This record gives sequence, C-alpha cells and structure tokens, in this order.
Amino acid sequence: MRIKRISLAAAAVSAASIMGVVIPAGSASAAPTSAPTASVAPATARAAATVTVYVWGSNVAVRAYESANNCLNYPSISCRLLGRVTQVYGEATCQKRGQTVNAEGITNNWWTFLDPNGSVPGGWVSNIYIRGGQKIEGVPDCA
Repeated sequence: MRIKRISLAAAAVSAASIMGVVIPAGSASAAPTSAPTASVAPATARAAATVTVYVWGSNVAVRAYESANNCLNYPSISCRLLGRVTQVYGEATCQKRGQTVNAEGITNNWWTFLDPNGSVPGGWVSNIYIRGGQKIEGVPDCA
C-alpha cells in the first residue's frame, strides 16, 4: 500500500486561502494573491510563540515594519501600506503602542504585528480591527 505524501506548505496555503483575501496595496482587485509582500517580524517576536487572532474588519490596512517613518518602534498610518485584509485569521507575535487611531467609533493606540502567511502580509494592524479589545489578551508586548 502506498501512502500519498502531501506538502505541508501546499496544505497551509490551501487552508489559508479559505480564511481570507489579501488585497495588495494599490490594487483595485480583490483576487487572492499567493505571494504577499514579505515583511520582517520584530526580532523579539520571532522566538516567541504566535497567538491566532481574528481581523474582523473589511479592507483593513497592514502596515510595514521597517526603518522608514520609525515603523520599527512606532506603528502608525504613515508606515508603508503592504496590503489590505478582510475578515481573516492571522498569527500575532506581539503588540505595542503606536499612533492613536480613531475608526469605527473606537479610539486606540495599540497595534499588533501579524506574521506573514497566505492570507496576511506580515505587518502592523491597528487593534481596533482585531477581535479582543484595546489590548489583545494573550498577545505579548513587543520589546
């Protein structure tokens, strides 16, 4: 009897594709993309376990973690737009205070870093759009 081997990467991409859609920055199309823009996770978060979180909003901006505009230390709407996500699960590595955002009748200055996967480009998302409140329980603070 032969056992069919499947690629874990292919299985992960298939699973991710049913959880949400990445809309690349500057794109008018809502078509899924198989290669989201990569971003480098905060160094302290790489060794930490991730926590699955739900981004409940539609067309939610994912911002770059990079030296430009001080985005390494201070997540904000001035950080480069990597893409947009709609109602998707992502893996959060850490959260920190950044620019105060007012949206959806909520004011919040906490941002969460999401690891990249088939549905989410890795980057900062305002906690306003993540289920769990102002500061997401179980997601560690970024150093």
